[in-house]
Amino acid sequence: MQAPHEHDPVSIPAHLPRRLAICYYGWDWITSALPDEAYGDLERAVRETKERGFNCIRPDVGLGLLFDADGNRRGPLEFTEWIPGCSDNIQCVNCRGGGTHDVWERVMQLFELAEQYDIYIIGTSWLYQDFNAQIADVRIREELMAVPYEDRLMLLAKQWDWLLKDLKHHNLSHRLALVELVNELDSTPIFAPVHQTLEPPTIEDWYHGRFPESDSNRLRDLAAEALALLREDHPELLITVDLGSAESMARLLPDNAQVADHHCYPDALPRAIADAVGARLFDRTSVPDPESNELLRSLLKPNPMPWEELKRRATRVRSSWHPIVWFYDNVDNAKYDAWCIEHFDEMQPRIEQTTEKHFRTGVEFAKQRGLPLVVDEGYICYPPLHSRLIEMPEGRFGEELAVNTAIAAGYWGILPTGYVRPNTPGWYHDDQCDWVRGINQRILAG
Repeated sequence: MQAPHEHDPVSIPAHLPRRLAICYYGWDWITSALPDEAYGDLERAVRETKERGFNCIRPDVGLGLLFDADGNRRGPLEFTEWIPGCSDNIQCVNCRGGGTHDVWERVMQLFELAEQYDIYIIGTSWLYQDFNAQIADVRIREELMAVPYEDRLMLLAKQWDWLLKDLKHHNLSHRLALVELVNELDSTPIFAPVHQTLEPPTIEDWYHGRFPESDSNRLRDLAAEALALLREDHPELLITVDLGSAESMARLLPDNAQVADHHCYPDALPRAIADAVGARLFDRTSVPDPESNELLRSLLKPNPMPWEELKRRATRVRSSWHPIVWFYDNVDNAKYDAWCIEHFDEMQPRIEQTTEKHFRTGVEFAKQRGLPLVVDEGYICYPPLHSRLIEMPEGRFGEELAVNTAIAAGYWGILPTGYVRPNTPGWYHDDQCDWVRGINQRILAG
């Protein structure tokens, strides 16, 4: 199929809602699925999502785990705890482990429930970011990691194609608001190396962040080829790649993408505290040292787990995560929240400036390309799971600022907050439910 000219406007299909209020499901809706876990009763989770005013969810659709390389269904798979004994205070990855689930069956059930409760789905994939760390079978992990970097986008496209054909067979594909080929193309080891390497990539490369230099122009071309495959077979669907920031769209979004889809993580409180205590987010060279950092010591629970013990347990998780995992596992959540509140005034201007910049960039780019806009992840920037910051005015400030800015800018799809969803404590707090329901009403009203 001939791709449209890059400036031809893309229309939202008539059967889709005029606005999307998006609930983040991530990949934990697959991994946290034992009977007593948050997504064990999937119908309850979807029903409660609808009750809280959402009309759209954004889950990982299990690419790589639905089918093998030949298109055969994989069947039941076991999922493991992210880091044994260190996952309870970490957003998205706090599953208990040990669950065995047929991912294809769960995906079909999710789409059936979406049909039942009139909810739409933004499907995506975190396979090459962090989802693979929770696959118990190392053989499958090694199989997926051995795929050359430049072939991974086409692998995901083929997996999407097989899934979309199954959804059509079951009359469920109309529940897709849009197809994201991959989550955060700009920060995922799916790229075109500048220099071709002789050795195939390994789990160890992924674990230590040993990636070759990437060619951005070639990566955009690879993404365009993958999107072309999907658009030819599924022209009725909106298909794109997701990007971690609005600034990345001009560099990486292919001309044949049909949605300007980005995240927005402004400079916010959790990032500031992580920097202050020397546990910088995604800084693989950082080693938290409470002995030499008085602030860090003041925020920790008694008898924190030694760094060496965390490293011993975290053999499946990218090393760039280790500092923040250690900090969140050892932090006193009440002290963490108090520090954020105390320092909020000095950080508020930066939150405002960076939020405005993200959305201004998104609007300018989408207007030039004639694309609908979606922001479906972000805001306060990954606080500890049991922090109460999001329930306080200071924590809600950034979420409401982003939502109000997106509404005013005419975004089609908007995340109200990343931190009220079925497996967070606030999901069952009346105040949190009322707050997010009110935001969703504003989003849907446009």
